[in-house]
Amino acid sequence: MIVADKDKCTGCGLCVEICHEHCIALVDDTVRINYELCSTCTQCIAVCPQQAISWDGVPPVAYDETRLPSPEQLDELFKERRTIRFFKEDKIDRTLLEEIVGYGIYAPTNNYDLRAVVVDDEEIIVELEQPILRFITRMYNLVYKPKIVFNLVRRITPALDPKDKVKIEEAIERGRTLGSIPAAVVFIVGDRRIALSEASAQYALYNMILYAQAKGIGSCLRGTGQLLLDRFGTARRCLGLRKHEHILGTLMLGYPGVRFANKVEGKTLDIQWNDG
Repeated sequence: MIVADKDKCTGCGLCVEICHEHCIALVDDTVRINYELCSTCTQCIAVCPQQAISWDGVPPVAYDETRLPSPEQLDELFKERRTIRFFKEDKIDRTLLEEIVGYGIYAPTNNYDLRAVVVDDEEIIVELEQPILRFITRMYNLVYKPKIVFNLVRRITPALDPKDKVKIEEAIERGRTLGSIPAAVVFIVGDRRIALSEASAQYALYNMILYAQAKGIGSCLRGTGQLLLDRFGTARRCLGLRKHEHILGTLMLGYPGVRFANKVEGKTLDIQWNDG
């Protein structure tokens, strides 16, 4: 909960001006917060020059600009990041996992009720793989294996990629969809009925990805698996999902089994300038 300390507050009104929920007011030079309207965006805490507003009794700390990364350091970080699909067998200490996952809360969000379910038990990770493998095996036998069906479906659904056929065949042969078992899997769950919930989950995961990278932990976002697990009752029960909760994002973590040495230069994003 956001709380204002009336003894520290000078009544400057900056928190009132910045509040986009219009839930803060100055009454007799004292901050009043309408908690029914408050979304806990914490902008008020960040802007207060007197550090008079806090979160759950934890006082804010002023920024230390000397510790901010330079553009050159960010360039190195972004271009060093690669998706890791092969992990070492080493476990990640839960203290470090908690630290990595904790940075998800600082990401931009529209859903303030997201939570993380972390699985770091290899047996459970492998168990959660089984319904996914059974599903893609059925899909392979029905759609990918018969050439006539595959070509027909491709005409109807251009998104059906021939490259997926090779990946599925390899997964079926090795008995799992994962190249190797990660040390941990993080599921971001929440109510999909809240606008931009999936986007909010991906923002949270990207925070975790970058912090994990800085700690020497590799990561891989996973899309297809989460869509399937979200629909399997046994998987939902295993993850302890509540009635209106859905899996909004999935991240695999582990110590990298391969070391990348080079930054890939020259990649560009198509930009269109709209000058009217």
